[in-house]
Amino acid sequence: MSTRSRVPKLIRPPAAAVAVVVPAHEEQESIGACLRSIALAAGHPHLAHVAVHVVVVLDDCTDDTADRAGVTFRHGRLDRLVVHSRNVGQARAAGIDRALGLTGGLELDRLWLATTDADTVVPPDWLARQLAWRDRGADAVAGTVRVTDWAEQPTSVRRRFLVRQRQLGTGAGHGHVHGANLGLAADSYCQSGGVPPVALAEDHALWAALRASGRHPVAAGDLAVTTSARRESRAPGGFSDLLRDLGT
Repeated sequence: MSTRSRVPKLIRPPAAAVAVVVPAHEEQESIGACLRSIALAAGHPHLAHVAVHVVVVLDDCTDDTADRAGVTFRHGRLDRLVVHSRNVGQARAAGIDRALGLTGGLELDRLWLATTDADTVVPPDWLARQLAWRDRGADAVAGTVRVTDWAEQPTSVRRRFLVRQRQLGTGAGHGHVHGANLGLAADSYCQSGGVPPVALAEDHALWAALRASGRHPVAAGDLAVTTSARRESRAPGGFSDLLRDLGT
């Protein structure tokens, strides 16, 4: 089913919990801002009766990422998981597994999973909008990314990135899938086999697996996050590598 098609209205019980997974490798400079933005999103009025669990996956961190990931959540619970995979896909999968364990007494169709990256800031209504899509029948939702600070990149990369954004679109039915801005129903995640064990582009592979399993993923035009345009890549094949390719 095309992501441009109308999403069928599904009968689901109200969401009881949301779990947000954040893989992080050497992210001491950005993890604080990321988690503070998630904490703000967790306190949105539309989530007043929804439990929020945040899992930071500390993937082979040797800097101060762990210490700076101690953000206080007034509306939610923060959990830190240490792994040594040096692989963002495996770290994301491990974080989701931890989230499923934290909410093990809850029916899967009442749990929503969201994921972003440690160098990303989400808007205050990020989780509320994802749940709104869920309530309209979406099994998964992919948003877009934007950059506000291009200081580390030449002007040509910014120009080519904006051209690419226009080509793939940013409205409903766009062609983007980013692990930095993804949400999905826990039952759909499990039924599609979870994060595929691939070295690169695990977000695209997960999206393809969802569609192949008959789920209804939606490319949403009202869901944007702000991410880093840094030159140094933390994850092979990630956003920094995309920008590097645009510069060649």
